[in-house]
Amino acid sequence: MLPSIWKACKCKRPLGLPKTAFYLLFFHKKVETLCKNCAAAPCGDLADPSAPLLKMNLIFVNGTMGVGKTSVCRELAKILPENVFLDGDTCLAATPFYNTEAHHDLILKNIADLLNNFLQSGLFENILFCWVMHEKEIVQDILSRLHGEFTFRIFTLTCEKEELFARLRRDVSAGIRDGGIFSRSEERAAHYAGFPEKIATDGKSAEEIAVDLAARLGCGFSAKVYSELPEEAKAIREGVFVREQGFCEEFDETDKKAEHVLLFYGQRPAGTCRLFEREGWHIGRVAVERAFRGMGCGKLLMRAAEERILERGGDCCTLHAQTRVQAFYEKCGYTAEGEPFSEENCPHVAMKKLLRPFARR
Repeated sequence: MLPSIWKACKCKRPLGLPKTAFYLLFFHKKVETLCKNCAAAPCGDLADPSAPLLKMNLIFVNGTMGVGKTSVCRELAKILPENVFLDGDTCLAATPFYNTEAHHDLILKNIADLLNNFLQSGLFENILFCWVMHEKEIVQDILSRLHGEFTFRIFTLTCEKEELFARLRRDVSAGIRDGGIFSRSEERAAHYAGFPEKIATDGKSAEEIAVDLAARLGCGFSAKVYSELPEEAKAIREGVFVREQGFCEEFDETDKKAEHVLLFYGQRPAGTCRLFEREGWHIGRVAVERAFRGMGCGKLLMRAAEERILERGGDCCTLHAQTRVQAFYEKCGYTAEGEPFSEENCPHVAMKKLLRPFARR
């Protein structure tokens, strides 16, 4: 039962309250406002003095027009937990737009007001903001208008002139930008040399850049096991095995009996595999999203599946590997058995690994 009256501490933020209860109180109007910082003692019966305050990360993604800030932030928002994304261009979408000091000051005020609302809400761990901030004074101006304590990071996206102009030409052809964007973008690009943590975007997708940013922000991998095939795992397998590799018979009756491992990077699904028992334990359908390849996801998936097999009492497992990735499974400790064979016109080889010392082959 929620108390009929919740007396918040003097700055209106009940310190130490478990997050779930805190949100319930807020949505049930038992807390007047949400404030991030307060030195007062915890109050109320539900308060937990040992619970930490919600950590706030303010993340700026900077760069000239056409470098990919908005696209990257949209992908990054799929990875980071408890986030909100603000694009500075939406803070004054006026028609016509007048390039005056008054208009620029209004944009900065709108940006600061929105960021302060997010910061003071206590509802988000990560606040993403992107805009063209080609002068350090612009960043300092925005930060000077913000209140409270938070961890601040700024990343600046860059790319070579040839690729930047190719992107801008696509935008102009699509009617997204006007023809004057080339000179404006090139002029601003020259100002970013002095900014820290620059990330070159040449030849990279927005997904790949977002994964790089998430790694720099300390985002990590985690694995979950499901008794039924989750939609996220199904989407990964369709992307890898059907669209990329051309297999037709991807889903079968085994999916209904198998357990499914889903690997997450932050909150974004990164890879999947399945495990099932049929004359011993078998691992299959190992697939990793393109943006996460080369980061050790395959090994993490195999380790999670093997740990689950050990939990279920298994001591060894088998798999059918495509011969082109046989070396990967050998590095994971698997040994080929027998001659290669064909599955859906693709050469495979049977492989086996002992998960416990002295297990019977």
